[in-house]
Amino acid sequence: MTPEQRLIRNIRAAAGPREITVYQGIVSSVEGNTCTVEFASQKVSGVRLRASTSELEQQLLVVPKVGSAVVVGSLSGDLADLAVLVVDEVERIEINGGKLGGLVNIEPLVDKLNELVRSFNAHTHTIPSGGVVCGEYPNAAPVSVPKTSGSAQEFDRGDFEDETIKH
Repeated sequence: MTPEQRLIRNIRAAAGPREITVYQGIVSSVEGNTCTVEFASQKVSGVRLRASTSELEQQLLVVPKVGSAVVVGSLSGDLADLAVLVVDEVERIEINGGKLGGLVNIEPLVDKLNELVRSFNAHTHTIPSGGVVCGEYPNAAPVSVPKTSGSAQEFDRGDFEDETIKH
């Protein structure tokens, strides 16, 4: 027996003889961590967007776009206790309640940071006559202040991009 066959046998033994029923429908509304899905002409509310409806600090919530197709599953074999399994279009994704805000769009961030680095590296200015006092005498002519002797290094997206989560 292959490991996959053994896993299937063990899951069936643990879950019992119930069969999983899968439906496809269209999302008509979203309410928190549940949604209402329309199957042909029948609307079913309370379809879970996660495995449970309990409020958790550590959660992944994929919210489908209203009007998009979803595949839902039911362990009871009917339209009770449904949970969304697959979504066609995503309205938003919340990880751990979304407390940290949105993900970073890496390219615009790197472009802005490098613009700042280039500006800093090229920065010079002139001190006007009389702006610097050496002993008792102010400078007679303007003093040109050169750019810094050490340059700041440009940023690379790999310095702070997490490749395991993409958006």
